[in-house]
Amino acid sequence: MIKLIVDSTCDLPEDYIKKYNISVLSLKVLLEDKEYLDKKTITVDEVYAAMRKGIMPKTSQPSPNEIYEVFKECASNGRDFIYLAFSQAMSGTYQLARGILKEIKELYPKVNMKVIDSKGGSAATGLIALQAVRMADEKCLDFIKVVEKINELISCVEHIFTISDLSWLVKGGRVSKAQGMLGNILNINPILHVKDGKMEVIHKVRGRKKALNMVVDLLEERAKNLTDQIIGISHADDLETAEELIELIKSRLGCTRFIVNKIGSVLGSHLGIGGVGIFFFNNNAMDLLKNT
Repeated sequence: MIKLIVDSTCDLPEDYIKKYNISVLSLKVLLEDKEYLDKKTITVDEVYAAMRKGIMPKTSQPSPNEIYEVFKECASNGRDFIYLAFSQAMSGTYQLARGILKEIKELYPKVNMKVIDSKGGSAATGLIALQAVRMADEKCLDFIKVVEKINELISCVEHIFTISDLSWLVKGGRVSKAQGMLGNILNINPILHVKDGKMEVIHKVRGRKKALNMVVDLLEERAKNLTDQIIGISHADDLETAEELIELIKSRLGCTRFIVNKIGSVLGSHLGIGGVGIFFFNNNAMDLLKNT
């Protein structure tokens, strides 16, 4: 059986993590000079509570020792493993893990092991993880085939976000103070997606309702056949908007299967309070999903 490893940027409900025995590596969260392990020594709720007090979290990659120990535990037990890492375009985690993997491979050359760049995070990684464990457990695909299918899914997964408050992008230095103030005054809601592992703004819409409708427009445009697909919904401490988005998707597109999470501490610190995103596989993945 192949062991799947993700990191704490992967948004997946805890019951799925336990059901499929997925290991989670913690990135670090720094709040007022105190360092925490994401989702282990600090919860997502606690990070958002700090943000609501105006505290800007800082984040960094996992401890090399934790990565080493998790990899070694799998390898020493003769268990093949795959680590689906946070986008290398947004973090050094992937490169760090690859270096450690090389060390473990030298110690356990007969074990199959792979670090894969997810080229994203949040519920997109969660959806890929669910497909990966299904392929390995239910379809009994071999290691090479699972790696191949994961890479195909990565090329087909979509991340679409909208942000209602630009203040956090200002605090993070991602937009200027003047742009943030003007955007908030005009009620501008940026629409972002992930391309080549990086978040980029693709539209700017006035008003939250228009922004949510555009998010659904993009969902419909990029994935025509949605009735059998699980849609990931992640929100930055704004369940009300997430539920509004779900109802909009249901009424317009007839989707019935959703996974709802809070956006984790790392991406939440980038997007700020009030961000909401949808995650799904586009048209290019339809045959792949049927075959797996």
